[in-house]
Amino acid sequence: MLLEVEKVYKSYQLGRNTIPVLQGVDLVVKKGEFVSIMGTSGSGKSTLLHILGGLDTPDRGSYRLNKKDMLSLSDDERSWIRGHWLGFVFQTFDLLPEFDLVENVSLPFLYNSSDPETMRKQVENAIERVGLAHRRRHRPFELSGGEMQRVAIARALAVNPKLILADEPTGNLDSRSSRHILELFQELHRSGTAIILVSHDEKVAAVSERTLHMIDGYLQ
Repeated sequence: MLLEVEKVYKSYQLGRNTIPVLQGVDLVVKKGEFVSIMGTSGSGKSTLLHILGGLDTPDRGSYRLNKKDMLSLSDDERSWIRGHWLGFVFQTFDLLPEFDLVENVSLPFLYNSSDPETMRKQVENAIERVGLAHRRRHRPFELSGGEMQRVAIARALAVNPKLILADEPTGNLDSRSSRHILELFQELHRSGTAIILVSHDEKVAAVSERTLHMIDGYLQ
């Protein structure tokens, strides 16, 4: 088993009011599995993804990733796991405009202990896998939206992650670019990479092996 979440709760404080977001979430994901989580805005799906990525912590519950108890780790230990085991893909691409494609894809290695030659090979391989070797020295403003998202996916792939976490990865793309990105996720899945994809779109979620629904903080 790759990932096991049990009875995870999360609330946020808004003034004097406590807003419940996750209300006892259970989730199990196998190695190499492709899972989609659907839900409307505010349903809690992005909060869950942030907890799975070690970017946030729940109020209570348990979370194990590759047999590691994620909730007992220090900040430095969680940073190491993010740099070695996890790849993140967001709706807004989150590329640095002053960096070219190679430099953007290399960013995860700021928190990764790989030697320079290993890093170079992994970055080049990731760029080739998303079909952008011919654009390697271009900056984000020289790329289309679909190309920028492929750069973001290459950045996620560069560390050879055990799990990719994708939050609305086609949300800012046209239908043609969206289709190409989803085909790329399916290809990554076939190669053995586990993926958890969050979306509000049924057509996007349909590319996965299994679809779950987040409704009012409950995962069904």
